[in-house]
Amino acid sequence: MLLRKHEGLFLVFWVVRVREFRIKMELTQERLAEKLCLSMRNYQKLERGVHKPSAIMIILFLYLLSDQEIISFTRSFGQMVEKAHSQEVA
Repeated sequence: MLLRKHEGLFLVFWVVRVREFRIKMELTQERLAEKLCLSMRNYQKLERGVHKPSAIMIILFLYLLSDQEIISFTRSFGQMVEKAHSQEVA
């Protein structure tokens, strides 16, 4: 149950991070869709947050990141969860 609570938070996090990465790497939506083994339409839905990324999609995305970017990605989300949790407790 606790994990489900953070799914919405992850979706917001994902949308921001995947778009930031695509722009930073100067990739078109079409090119990143190819790298993630997705159709253009499905990628666009992921980037807009219409669809949730699957575990496989997240792994494929992390594969595109440097080791330092992976650490930053996971720490940033962990910090968001901690902040949300501390606000609930307060």
